[in-house]
Amino acid sequence: MADNTSKPSSYADEKLGVAALDADSPELKKIDRKIILKSDLFVCFFLTIVTTVEFLDKNALSFAAVYGLKTDTHLVGQEYSNVASVFYYGYLGTLPFISWFLTRFSASKLIGVSATLWGVTLLCMAACKNYGGLIAVRFILGIFEAPILPSCMVISSLWWTKREQGLRTAIWFNTLAGVFGGILAYAIGHITHSKLATWRLLFIIYGAFTVLLGIAVTLVMPDKPGNAWFLTAEEKARAEVRLADNRQGAIKHAFKMSQVYEALKSPQYWIVCLFTILQAITNAGVSNFNPLIISGFGFSAARTTLMATPQAAVAIIAQVCLTTIALYVPNIRCLLWFLSCLPALVGAILIHVLNHVTQRPAALAGVYLMGFYNPPFVLATSLAISNVSGTTKKAFVSSSVAVSYAIGNIVGPQAFRASESPVYRSGIFTMLCCFGIEAFFALCYWAVTIYLNRAKDAKYGPPQPLAEGLVEEEDLTDVENTNFRYSY
Repeated sequence: MADNTSKPSSYADEKLGVAALDADSPELKKIDRKIILKSDLFVCFFLTIVTTVEFLDKNALSFAAVYGLKTDTHLVGQEYSNVASVFYYGYLGTLPFISWFLTRFSASKLIGVSATLWGVTLLCMAACKNYGGLIAVRFILGIFEAPILPSCMVISSLWWTKREQGLRTAIWFNTLAGVFGGILAYAIGHITHSKLATWRLLFIIYGAFTVLLGIAVTLVMPDKPGNAWFLTAEEKARAEVRLADNRQGAIKHAFKMSQVYEALKSPQYWIVCLFTILQAITNAGVSNFNPLIISGFGFSAARTTLMATPQAAVAIIAQVCLTTIALYVPNIRCLLWFLSCLPALVGAILIHVLNHVTQRPAALAGVYLMGFYNPPFVLATSLAISNVSGTTKKAFVSSSVAVSYAIGNIVGPQAFRASESPVYRSGIFTMLCCFGIEAFFALCYWAVTIYLNRAKDAKYGPPQPLAEGLVEEEDLTDVENTNFRYSY
């Protein structure tokens, strides 16, 4: 289905009017500020709420375990780790279809419908009574959450410039769920008049809110500036021209296998995918076992939910600060990616070598330093968004990142052996190794992008600026577009 949506005459008139304005004119800058503000208030806001609730729902399992889920559902041995992992089997099995869906349907509607269905599924978690029930529901939950990450990545490329994408990615791919998850779990744990177990209430409350959120996103959130209800005709026209500098081509609703093959031959693709697997292994450790590790320091169940909160706060503060730097300093994301791996590495070393009882404050500091596990992923993801052009290629790369994320989250929980609870030495050592290799991949990506840019300059000369007011009408990939240069 070709993207031949007709524009009203007022849109065409406004486009001509915007094109006539000088690029440095105060009037044009004023329009840009309005577009960015509105995009942040409506699009980034919804992306942030959706991903926060998604992570909140996934993290609920670890807090449910603290509140007795394992006892009430009779989990033994590695069964809890299996329940944590099986979510990503459903997630992984669905992702091959997401690339096709993203070339055929609105990414925003895909998010809204998926969120509604995963909210309904989460409500079913409260009814589980045994291992089999938990496995079945968690598998289905993974199916409905699969479209979220690749859809958010595609939407980011359609609404913000390359320079702006890093900070917005940091905002929507946040760790607020870790901050509010502990506080909400603590509050729900103090509901004493309910006959239901605390962990069942947790899933009911989260599930009901997710259903309402999914319906709201489906009805309200636009998928691109051209059909945004909150932008004027003039702002829509300027938004299209403003984003043309991304050199990421026109949106075409057709699946091109040639763009998939091109992605598979790209070294950046494999670096990001391998990095994401490693990062997801650390994410699995933090998401599913962080509260259990902290409870092993001698804290009560209620206190543990609160003590887990600072780690998430470290993550969100770090990634917002780092991406804000990247907003004002060009081509610094690879360096920040490398540097942000180091505090997480130090934190894992502290937890691994220190005695959790006699050296509890220092070990707890290590837990909080591991909050830096997320900023490298935000920076790498923002680079993956910025450095890919072509409708099918963007959809494929976004889905591949999500596939890699699923693989890591399947592998990660298996490194945490029940026999090693609550210290989990093997799991912490695995995370330690992952942080070190992640830093190495940052340097690899940096070197590859600089090499490819220099190769393009040598072959085609410096990139030519796009004529003011024009947009690219062809669905060119980053390789095919001789004026495309990679960010790093």
